[in-house]
Amino acid sequence: MSLDQAARDRASVARIAARHGFDVVGVASVEPIERDREALDAWIADGHAGGLGYMEESAARRRDGTALLAGARSLITVAVNHYAYAPPFEAEGRFGRVARYAWGLDYHRVLPPRLDALAADLPAALGRDVRARAVVDAAPLLERAAAARSGTGFIGKNTMLILPRKGSWYLLGEILIDAELEPDPPTLETACGTCVRCAPACPTDAFAAPFVLDARKCLSYWTIEHRGPISAAMRASIGSWIFGCDVCQDVCPFNRFAEETKWPELRPEAGVGPRLDVLEVLALADDKTFRARFGLTAIRYAGRASLVRNAAIVAANLGTGAAVPLLARRAREDAQPVVRGHALAALGALDRTRARAAADLALRMDGDPFVRAEATSVLEGASRLE
Repeated sequence: MSLDQAARDRASVARIAARHGFDVVGVASVEPIERDREALDAWIADGHAGGLGYMEESAARRRDGTALLAGARSLITVAVNHYAYAPPFEAEGRFGRVARYAWGLDYHRVLPPRLDALAADLPAALGRDVRARAVVDAAPLLERAAAARSGTGFIGKNTMLILPRKGSWYLLGEILIDAELEPDPPTLETACGTCVRCAPACPTDAFAAPFVLDARKCLSYWTIEHRGPISAAMRASIGSWIFGCDVCQDVCPFNRFAEETKWPELRPEAGVGPRLDVLEVLALADDKTFRARFGLTAIRYAGRASLVRNAAIVAANLGTGAAVPLLARRAREDAQPVVRGHALAALGALDRTRARAAADLALRMDGDPFVRAEATSVLEGASRLE
């Protein structure tokens, strides 16, 4: 194929992508560059993946650009702005903060239909049959690195993809095709310069170095991915974050360029918005109720037990006295030990009398080691304060 034809095909892809509502489109070679492979290997070897076992299990496929589509020759990357203005967050003694990407409907449901429609239009646009596969997030693909290769943006010191003069409030999607398109030149290697706002702002010091995030310290990992108990030290750092964390993006100066999303599905009024009432979350007694409330949003990825665990932590951090009856019920009745244990810990911080009664009951009736450890801790703490 001539360079002129590849360039014309690239222009056709851009026109179609815009028609389907994508804010930014780029084209890259399907093969990751060696630097990206090495960075992934080093990140895993240093233990920074924490409990994200799927990252290590899929590492080989992430290194191979054709793993998702045999014969793939080009990678189309798209970016969608999800930013929506909201007043500054106020906990008001009972609200937990939600990461911005989860305010609207789940983008794993919103983006794929438009990506599939874009992929279906490619044969007509290119004037020949092409095989294509559209993916969003969950596929084994180094998507931020691919977006940087395609000229969409650059990887910042906070490890986020940052679009020059646009910011980082963007969701990514990709289409692999077995046709050769003219690749876009990559953006600047990094445009962060001497800025270091993100690392010191992180509540848990999760950046091992510029451009290196240690998932074992990241609040997004602990509040979304991690399924078990959360240590006492990490609980305090969670503050009011009930799902995810945006601090390293909130302080990024590039996000002063953010504009409102054009996708109504991603706006806060379409989903849960910027905060959740911890009392509402603590009242979720079963998975059916949880799915009915959050099934169309990204909150569902935490699962009921983890979200209720988070709500108990936030209630303790905020001093939410109104949560005491619900916490006592969760400590006594919840089917999940992680919820019962964290409910006991939160009771210990909010109401020593109710906490002691709940802890005594747990030590008589509950055989789970975590719950018993929390009950013992509650009783020891009450004794020290007497």
